[in-house]
Amino acid sequence: MHIDEHLKKADAFEASLARLDPLRDGELYAVFLMRAGTNRINAALHVLGTTTDGPATEQKLGDLNHTYKPPMNSPAPESLKASFTALAFIENLRPDIVRGPKRLDAPAAQRALDAYTLIKRDTNSVLGRKSP
Repeated sequence: MHIDEHLKKADAFEASLARLDPLRDGELYAVFLMRAGTNRINAALHVLGTTTDGPATEQKLGDLNHTYKPPMNSPAPESLKASFTALAFIENLRPDIVRGPKRLDAPAAQRALDAYTLIKRDTNSVLGRKSP
């Protein structure tokens, strides 16, 4: 997927997030934060040349679905390491909140939003965009 497509998707997920109540809509909240963050990181990885925005090749990975899948051939770029950690936190909500019996509580919802805010800040820096 191309950079502008990733950013449009991230913006669409953000618009949907704004209409959710994190405590009542915890499953969707976690998934939408994860998808928005993944799209932002993919756009930044394309800008850095770490991944390709075209078909994957033996030399260059295409889009990531998660921080761990498909596996990257090299460590995350320094400018995105904190974003990968933040996205992993959001991804790790899925077993309990999305697939399991737990509900998203206020502290976890705030941590997830803080994690996404960090992703947005770091990826905006790579993309040359201003963070709000």
